[in-house]
Amino acid sequence: MEEPRNAEGLTEAEFLDAYDVTKFERPSVTVDIILLDGARVLLIRRGNHPDIGKLAFPGGFVVPDEDCRTAALRELYEETSLSARDMVELPVASAPGRDPRTRIITVPFAAKPAGDPALAAAGDDARDAEWFGFTASERDERIKITLSGATEKHCFYVKRIYDENGIFADPTYLPEGENPLAGDHAALLACALDRMNKIYPGGRE
Repeated sequence: MEEPRNAEGLTEAEFLDAYDVTKFERPSVTVDIILLDGARVLLIRRGNHPDIGKLAFPGGFVVPDEDCRTAALRELYEETSLSARDMVELPVASAPGRDPRTRIITVPFAAKPAGDPALAAAGDDARDAEWFGFTASERDERIKITLSGATEKHCFYVKRIYDENGIFADPTYLPEGENPLAGDHAALLACALDRMNKIYPGGRE
């Protein structure tokens, strides 16, 4: 049977051999892992730019020979010495300009700790790793999140927004004002808590 050819008369092997990988700009891919232990969330403190000194989720760049789940587990272990179980993939964060370094798309995960959560210890480029207690409540699609650490407490709001045209079933999350988390991590946290049913209605916390 003759091998299929495209409009240029190339077989798949010939097409791949001639393929120009520079034809399209390639965004970088990262992962973030939101580790939840009951009413606690694991946060690191960034040790490098951008957002140096801010709280963030463990995460980093995906390397060519691994999938996103493997990358998330690797980054979690490198930055906190912990592992994870019951991982749930969350909607991809892909807004242009979400990272000042370059075009970066991140695949976030929510998960539970595997093993003893007390063994969390900062590593790699994480300055600190700490479990923060949290409460989350919502009224009129406005989510109030409070984070309580050993020496600091933060409160901020994230708006849950649904697509008026009904094209996208998943809501988007828009942080309001300043918050202690790096980049769009406040939105990622709101999404994770929503998916894990940890946001309570009517002001209950």
